[in-house]
Amino acid sequence: MAAKRENFLIAISITLLFISVYLFLAKELINENIISNIVIESINTKNMATVKKAYKEGHYSNQQEKDAIITRTDLIKKPPEDSTSSLVQQLASQPAIKWQLPTKTGNVTSYPNYYHVAYDISSRNGIYEQIYPIANGVISGIYTDSAGALIVTINHNIDGINYTSQYVHLSSYAPGIYTGKYVTTNDVIGQMGRTGIATGVHLHITVVDNCALFDQNDANCKDLNSFFRYAKIRYNQGFSGLGSLIEVPNSW
Repeated sequence: MAAKRENFLIAISITLLFISVYLFLAKELINENIISNIVIESINTKNMATVKKAYKEGHYSNQQEKDAIITRTDLIKKPPEDSTSSLVQQLASQPAIKWQLPTKTGNVTSYPNYYHVAYDISSRNGIYEQIYPIANGVISGIYTDSAGALIVTINHNIDGINYTSQYVHLSSYAPGIYTGKYVTTNDVIGQMGRTGIATGVHLHITVVDNCALFDQNDANCKDLNSFFRYAKIRYNQGFSGLGSLIEVPNSW
């Protein structure tokens, strides 16, 4: 009787051992799959592929607004010809949105002048500060200058007037943006940075009216050369960019 009891206990022990080994192996397989999934998702090639870059000759000098030419125009993706005849038409069909500041928090470190027709805005959040369009519009350019500055430009049509806003020194582009994409004031286009020639983390933002950058039908702003020249002309005429559209406080 004692022998049978002993054999029974041995059988139970062996069964429990097999169950323990099975559960251990199953857990390892699950963990391996989880790790594999994380690695795959961390390399988001889809979002990386949507970022289109164009490159321009030269770079910002101390004057910041030095004329520049895009040398890789083939990399600037524009809306299909059969969908709209121009960015201007695409913008005109969209409702106008009130102007807003491009960041949630900011501090103006430099104001527009003839050689630097832009506001420089820093933030206590540094590279974690997200950049938003100052109004609804269509992304007209995503490119890097020769000094390495990441740049986004957006065309807006507000009350029948075309505007272009340019966002410079980004640390990264937001996933999913591309030239020709319609964006709203709630869409993040990138993060604040110091790429290119920059003394610190900040946003360099230029805004020009009567200007649809990269639209060949716009004589004022058909390319970057004309954009910078026209921005200086408008500054001399009294248009100081974002500050001419909304109140830009020293800090917010």
